[in-house]
Amino acid sequence: MANNVILMGRLGAKPELRRVGGDNIPVVDVSIATNAFSKGAKTTDWHNVTLWDKQAELICTQDKGDQVYIEGSLKCDEWEDKEGNKRRKVYVRASRFEFCGPRRNGNAQQTGAVGPKSNPYADDDIRY
Repeated sequence: MANNVILMGRLGAKPELRRVGGDNIPVVDVSIATNAFSKGAKTTDWHNVTLWDKQAELICTQDKGDQVYIEGSLKCDEWEDKEGNKRRKVYVRASRFEFCGPRRNGNAQQTGAVGPKSNPYADDDIRY
């Protein structure tokens, strides 16, 4: 059975690049807001997404509120904290992404940097 996640939403904050390991591999953790509309009410869900290598560097060109399309797989990390409590983090490990729509500052958005050539999941109703 496949583990696939597709998200189209807006960045909750300006992505911040960090480097890990001896090879200084680029990695970025971002929060993506997605909206659903039902019976006149809007609900917003937040999703934790991790991007690695070139994808991490590219998403750092985006700003808070910019729209992105993410494909990846659901991951779960479990560990024990200093007090012995079990902790768990569920997130999406991105395998592809694409910049979508105009940037919040009005400049044209880059397209096709890393991701599908066309986006069949575009949703004009997604708002931040």
